[in-house]
This record gives sequence, structure tokens and C-alpha cells, in this order.
Amino acid sequence: MEIKDFFHVLKHRKGAIISAWLIFIILAAALTFSQPLKYESKSRLLIVQNVTGVDPYTVSKSNQYLSSLFSQIVYSNSFFNLVTSSDKFDIDNDYFSLDYKKQMKIWQKTIYAQSSDAGIISISIYHPNPYQAKQISLGVNDILINQSFNFQSGDEGVMVKIIDQPLISDYPVKPNIIFNFLAFSFLGILSGLIYLYFFPNKKPRNRKIKKVATTQYSQNSTDQILAERQRQYYFDNQAPTRTKPDNYAHPAERVIIDEPSDNKSNVQDVQEEYIDHEIQGNIKNLIDLNRF
Repeated sequence: MEIKDFFHVLKHRKGAIISAWLIFIILAAALTFSQPLKYESKSRLLIVQNVTGVDPYTVSKSNQYLSSLFSQIVYSNSFFNLVTSSDKFDIDNDYFSLDYKKQMKIWQKTIYAQSSDAGIISISIYHPNPYQAKQISLGVNDILINQSFNFQSGDEGVMVKIIDQPLISDYPVKPNIIFNFLAFSFLGILSGLIYLYFFPNKKPRNRKIKKVATTQYSQNSTDQILAERQRQYYFDNQAPTRTKPDNYAHPAERVIIDEPSDNKSNVQDVQEEYIDHEIQGNIKNLIDLNRF
């Protein structure tokens, strides 16, 4: 299909684009609001090593390794148990399932950790309750600061310091409502364009069959009506037939009551004129029907 033809189709079939867009918007709303909205508590920590006699490059590489290590440890079950079993913070353990598999699945959706080359760890906690999100974030930071030795070789020179205290978002950030609706809107418009490109015509075959069937039905009905009128006209105007008089006795004495030949010729002329008129009318009606 050429670009000119495609724009012509778009001009006359905008409804298909709008319909596809609405379908994807409904899907976006269903997927977005079918899960609970969660707030974010975000904090940042720095890995510091008190070592002497080591070049800065080696220390930097060591900090990168430790930050990457800690960012993976926070997803583990041992780290989860340390956070939830702490009495320093008001963490609602009922939010997490008692089943181990479901428990870890919920925990891994609750926490997100990311390390950088500078030895900085960014910790994000997602929870439907902003207060609980902050409490869990404080618990995670406390374990990393005070009990990080449980996850390393016991080097006392490694320290974890907080550089950004937990900050709670003002609005739910997960799922991302704006991103979801924009993404699904784009997919809806794209789907509508693809549909119009491959199916530019709207059911042409069905319309053609329906139109032909209607025309044939109309023609058959008209032919039947005209034929019936022609027969009725013929019988109403035909010449009088021979009748038997009341005193009929013998075929030889039959009285033939016939109209004069002039009358017969007049009736025949009238019949021919009517037939010509009906034929012309029939052709005209068929032409009018075909126009529709």
C-alpha cells in the first residue's frame, strides 16, 4: 500500500485507531490497579575502608567489590531474618507470608539494591504503607552498618556509613501509573495502524453479497407483482366468451354471443399497449433498483 492510500484510509477510518487505543487503555488500567500501590523509601550508604600501605586504586576496586556483594546479600533469606527479627524498629512481619517460598518472593519485591563503581549502595524499599517502608529501610541500614561482618571475611577495617537517610515518596511509585498508560497508549495506536495497513477495507465482501441479495430479492418481487398485474388486466379486459342461453337445447341451436370483430381488435390493441407499457415500466424499475 502506498503512503497516499494509507493516509486516505486513516482519514476515513479513524474509529479503528480510537478503538484500539481504548482497548489498550483499559488493559493498562486493569494491570495497573489490579496490584497494590506502593510507596518508596530510598537511602544511600557508602563503603569505607581504613587501610594503610595500600594504593587508592586497590582500595577503590575493593570498595566496588564489597558494594556489589552487599547489594546481592540483601535479597537473601539470612539478611531478611536479621531485619525482621530486630526489635529496634516497628516492622510488621504479618505482611510477609509464613511460607518460605512466598516469603522470599514478597521480600525480593520489597527491596531493591544497586551498587556503583564508587562503592555506594542505593537501597529502595517498596511497601503499600509509607510508615512500614521507612521502618524496613531503617532496619536494612542498621544491619548493613552494625552487622556487615556476618557477610565478609571479618576485616574490621571495612565500615558502612549512611550518606542519605531514608526518604519517603509523596505518592505511590510502584506500579508506575504514568509510564504504564503512556506505554499502552503507544501500543494501542501502533496496533491500530498495523491493523489498518493490513486490513484497509471494512468487510467489503459481506456488503457486496448483502447488496446483491437485496437487489435480486427486489427484482424478483417486482417481477412477480408486474406479472400478477398483467394477468389481472388480461382477464379483466378479455373478450366475452361464448355462453349458453337459458333455452339451450342442442349444439346446433347454440347462440353464439360474440362481440363484433372490431371490439376484439380493440381489446387486442389495448392488451398490446398494456404489455408494452408494463415492459417499459419493468425496465425502468430495474434501472432504478440498480442505482441503489
